Amino acid sequence: MPRVLDAMIGGWKTNGIWELHSGRPLSFFTSNGGTSLPTYGPQTAELVGKPERSHGSDSYWVNNYFSNPQVVQVPAPYTLGNAGRTTGSIRTPTSFTSDLSIAKQFLLSNVHEGVRLELRLEAQNALNHPVFGTPDTYAGDPNFGVTNYLAVNPRQCQLAIKIVF
Repeated sequence: MPRVLDAMIGGWKTNGIWELHSGRPLSFFTSNGGTSLPTYGPQTAELVGKPERSHGSDSYWVNNYFSNPQVVQVPAPYTLGNAGRTTGSIRTPTSFTSDLSIAKQFLLSNVHEGVRLELRLEAQNALNHPVFGTPDTYAGDPNFGVTNYLAVNPRQCQLAIKIVF
């Protein structure tokens, strides 16, 4: 390819990492560990129905993830709640992230063909898609059902120059 044309359209590379997760099962416990049996650990919550996720706009379920929060209750002191280790019927929010990069190589020397300059632009969470964290699942907590953090950082870009010889 002619050198001028190669300088414009030759030597480009792209790379992408796409992650899509359907969500993890949720665990329900009582706030402040509850009043559990000695040596048992935190007290699990009492489920009196099937927990379900709210639907609608993002702002609605970020502030109230569960459509029926009254089904998750604090059990009596020194008893075990009936919530299992995790509940598969309700999951954390779906997450989608993409890390993308584009790079261009330039030939620096005709004498030594191995000497090249590489210019690279990389972007983590390139589409700047928000990935919401896990909602508060502690029964008796005033923030129960509130998602108060993002699980992934906003878009971050970096530009790099590398000389290969």
